[in-house]
Parts: sequence; C-alpha cells; structure tokens
Amino acid sequence: MLCMVIAMADSPEEKRKIEKLYEKYNRFMYMVAFNVLKHSEDAEDALMEAWEKIIVHLDKINEIDCQETKSFLVIITERTAIDLYRKKSRRGKIMAALTECEDSPFFATREKEFENIELYHVMRNIPKKYAEVLILHYIHGLTGREIAKLFDIKEDAVIKRLSRGRKMLGEEMGK
Repeated sequence: MLCMVIAMADSPEEKRKIEKLYEKYNRFMYMVAFNVLKHSEDAEDALMEAWEKIIVHLDKINEIDCQETKSFLVIITERTAIDLYRKKSRRGKIMAALTECEDSPFFATREKEFENIELYHVMRNIPKKYAEVLILHYIHGLTGREIAKLFDIKEDAVIKRLSRGRKMLGEEMGK
C-alpha cells in the first residue's frame, strides 16, 4: 500500500514526507478506521481514501511528529470511515451501530501535555461535528471549501458549523 500512496506524490520532498507520515501513523489510522467499520477490508478501503485526501492537503502538515498532525490525520481518517460506513449501511452490508464509533479518537488518544491545555477541556464539551471543523479551520488552516470537500457537505454547512462552534466555544470559555 505504501507504494500506491507514494505514487500519488508529485515531488521527491512530498514522497519523503508521505513515507514518514505513513511509517509513523498508518497503523494508528488503520485502527481508527477499523474501530468505525469493524471490518478489515472496509478499513483498508477507508484508509486508502483517507491517504488520498491527506495527500491533497499535504501542505497543511508542517511537522510529522506533533499532536496537530496526529489530530488532522485522525479526523480525516475517522470522517472517511464514517462516510464509507454510511454508504455501506445504506446498502445493508454493515449492521453495527454508528453510535459505537462516535467518540472521536482525537479526544481518546490525547497526549499528557495536551490534557493540561484549557482549550482541550473546552473542546470536549462542544459537539464533535463543531469541534472538528474548528480544529481543521483554525489549527490546520483549511478553508471552508476544503473542509466541505473533506466531509462531503456544502460549504454553507461548514460556515454555519464554524459560526455555531465559535459561539459554543465562547460560551464554554465564559463559564
């Protein structure tokens, strides 16, 4: 699979970056996808789709070994797996409940240093769909259009989620 992922890169620098990301995070990303889909072949399909999305946004990743990169990859992998789950469940192929995977690995796989940040605690109190959009927009610098494409929703929905997320964030910070 690494060869297929690296083949998508344009330059030698991108290939090296992808190779490092793959070596560090691919197993973890597979576990995230498997936790959602509960089926190894479907998890592999979701993982391949996630890598395609990640490569499109490779310029958003500055450091390989940091919490921001990890959360970015987890969010994309989880959302891709959930989208695949929904497609499959519409066809009646997967019967497990989607609610089993609603706890985001972004929050479940936190690092000790990240736990002490006040924003982490505030983001845990915001619904996941708003927190993910806020993280992708403000931490990773994705535009509304890019987030809409990743989540397969309309750009207006992303803008609304950003607005509601900021409002919820302000209310949580004011407590």
